[in-house]
Amino acid sequence: MVYAQLDTKNPQNRNIREVRTSQPINPATAMMREMQTSLKKLPWNDLSPTAQAKIKSVVSGAPLFHRMPQQTIYSDPEIYHFLLEHPDMIIGFWEQLGATQLSLHEVKENRYILKETSGTVATVEVLYRTNDICIAYAKGEYRGPLLAKAYQGDVILVLRTQFTRDETNEPMVICDLDTFVQINSLGADVLAKLFFSSLTKVADSNFEVTVLFVGQVSKAAGRNIDVLKATAEEITSVRQEVCAEFYEVVDRAAMRYAYRNRPPSLALAQQQPQSSGTSKAENRNFALSAKPPADWEMDHFFDAPQPPHAEVRYEKTGELNVPKSLGSNSAEFVVPRLPERTK
Repeated sequence: MVYAQLDTKNPQNRNIREVRTSQPINPATAMMREMQTSLKKLPWNDLSPTAQAKIKSVVSGAPLFHRMPQQTIYSDPEIYHFLLEHPDMIIGFWEQLGATQLSLHEVKENRYILKETSGTVATVEVLYRTNDICIAYAKGEYRGPLLAKAYQGDVILVLRTQFTRDETNEPMVICDLDTFVQINSLGADVLAKLFFSSLTKVADSNFEVTVLFVGQVSKAAGRNIDVLKATAEEITSVRQEVCAEFYEVVDRAAMRYAYRNRPPSLALAQQQPQSSGTSKAENRNFALSAKPPADWEMDHFFDAPQPPHAEVRYEKTGELNVPKSLGSNSAEFVVPRLPERTK
């Protein structure tokens, strides 16, 4: 922003104190700044050398970068993390509800094959995951109605998550998703100019739909768990042991929901001993049993301190400054709706 001071003694400028003129920011420069900021926030000293190499292979060739609009939902943290660890469960729900043209199948732990009816095929690998960040790498071929031919490319997805509660103690999840896209085909620069804006709008919509659906699953676990389980039982594309774990997760989420929303009279009664004639030991046992176990409130999601990351040296990778390698320390559619309660 540039401020130009005017001579207020000049009659023509007497009522004008200053003029503000904006200097337009080059879109490529703005994208580069956002990419650099996102890369600096990655936990480089916790990534394996293999994960670091895959990230650098994508960012070294001046990738396209897009930060999707932040999403905030009401969701039980355990349900959110379970669906993040098992994204094929979400696609399984959508297939069962007839609301998707995607298929996602787990081929081994943290590895998936993604297919779309238009011909898009990709392998997806989770490189790193904690309570607050998930980094995935995808490699494949994209086909779409806007393109005359298929394009090969690599993608890095960085999902950042924050957990909080509203004034009534209901759990909330805040999600941010950054994408780095490297297109490995001739004419990629033309594609970026002509179609990237349209493609990012579709990606924004799909991200919003996915996050909102997770919120719906969490809501159904608290209010309509029988129908939720019945719908999940019809899913055939997910391993049985994953479905069995899902039932346990939603059961625990339902108990947490019931505890948070118990009637005020019951909450007050739970704070009092059963009778004045009971012993101190009995009163203490009753007080402990009146509250759910510590993990019911999932405090480790909300209150866990972030691990410190050591300062690292940077090296030039393509047009970006990326931390040097370190040793490892470790199409738009409506949100699918779950069935309503059956009478």
